[in-house]
Amino acid sequence: MSWLDNWVAAGLIPLAVWMVVSGLDDLAVDLVCVFQWLRGRVMGRGRSEWPRREALESGTEKRIAIFVPLWREERVIARMLEHNLAAIDYREYEVFLGAYPNDPATLAAASEARRRFGRVRLVVCPHDGPTSKADCLNWIYQGMLIEEERRAIRFQVVVLHDAEDLIHPESLRWINRLADRYDMIQIPVLPLPTPHRKLTHGVYCDEFAEFQSRDLPVRQALGGFIPSCGVGTGYTRRALERLARTAANCVFDPGCLTEDYEVGLRLR
Repeated sequence: MSWLDNWVAAGLIPLAVWMVVSGLDDLAVDLVCVFQWLRGRVMGRGRSEWPRREALESGTEKRIAIFVPLWREERVIARMLEHNLAAIDYREYEVFLGAYPNDPATLAAASEARRRFGRVRLVVCPHDGPTSKADCLNWIYQGMLIEEERRAIRFQVVVLHDAEDLIHPESLRWINRLADRYDMIQIPVLPLPTPHRKLTHGVYCDEFAEFQSRDLPVRQALGGFIPSCGVGTGYTRRALERLARTAANCVFDPGCLTEDYEVGLRLR
């Protein structure tokens, strides 16, 4: 069977070479990440743009609209709003819920939330669902424009979230501050840990955390394209209005199932 061993060895050599080559991109990202960390720790550079808490709490608060698209979320939306509205450390914000006319349970839950919380607005899509998330977001955007006209106000920043999200209490303050310099701000999104028996989620949780805490900062350091993760992303109105003008008033592409990535690419 020596001939078989030779064939196996001959196949393993190029496979090993390919594995090494394919891992070089990860190694490059790791090296840049370590360099950036050392640059901040040892040389004290790269930290000047991050404001202190006093700076976050001072200054004018921009009016922020939080978009939450819904489809059969009647079991979670009330708890999500109860927790986040109590936790968010910010004053000038409102939550816009987007629902469909053929989802009566969610509509009822969203309507009840609107009655309970003064910050909550409800936008009903003009057609049945489900459609793409991008389509629902577009109609929420139109509902926000109507609300602005009705009350003679203007929202300066739009932040996207889902019905299952736990919003960090200070995230809106960070977005408010950084929106002076950036048109898109991605707050790190980390899945909550689950029991070890949920292996699939555990792998996903680790990979997502690695991407958020390593890959995205490296992309920014290198001046590369930064994809939006959808949830936890803040957009300035200037950016959204430019997107609308270039796409027949559709901020998000209703035919795209990864509208978050696509919007980040269009902004880039």
